[in-house]
Amino acid sequence: MRRLVLTSLAVVVASYVAWGLLMTRSKSVRLENNGLSLSFAISWGLGTDEKFRLTGDGYLFGPSSEWLSIWKRPYNSGLSVYRSKEKNTYYFGTVYRLFVLDRSSGAMKSSCDPADIPQHSELGKRLAQSAIIDRDKIDPGFTHLFRYVERDQRSGAIPATPPVSRYYSELKYLGRFGLVRSSGRGSEIRFVAPDQENEPRLSLDIHCG
Repeated sequence: MRRLVLTSLAVVVASYVAWGLLMTRSKSVRLENNGLSLSFAISWGLGTDEKFRLTGDGYLFGPSSEWLSIWKRPYNSGLSVYRSKEKNTYYFGTVYRLFVLDRSSGAMKSSCDPADIPQHSELGKRLAQSAIIDRDKIDPGFTHLFRYVERDQRSGAIPATPPVSRYYSELKYLGRFGLVRSSGRGSEIRFVAPDQENEPRLSLDIHCG
């Protein structure tokens, strides 16, 4: 009887693990020419969660975010990627949390403190200080981080010469990860380079709830 119970539990656990693997999608890109790769994953279970991880450059287990539960799943998924002009700091935005990687120390911190938001550009300041209803007038044709990747948008790579951010004064915009528009779970993830669409508006500004 005991063996039967243990066997049944093992089958349940194995089935759960297999389901988790089946319902997880990920995409990786090289984080410029510095020996690092950046992977972003979305997992569907009872809810929907997202996570990213850095690998390479001597990391056995690189810095990563925890699994983050997505509000109004899966529509509010995505990760924006920036770096400082001096190439010594990377910023990863989910809107739920801001992650900052210090290349000199290799340490990454997670923050919900608005004081950690990078300095805004003049446009970024105007938008941050404006009511949400007025922002579209100030910044028409904007892109939001929380949007699907359209099926005709190809998956790209971080460009050799990324553009200066429109919203943050000392940063360059490297691109974003997003979920491809689909009718069900388990959709593909792609990395959308800056030449594919506009930079998402204020995607490093934190709204932790």
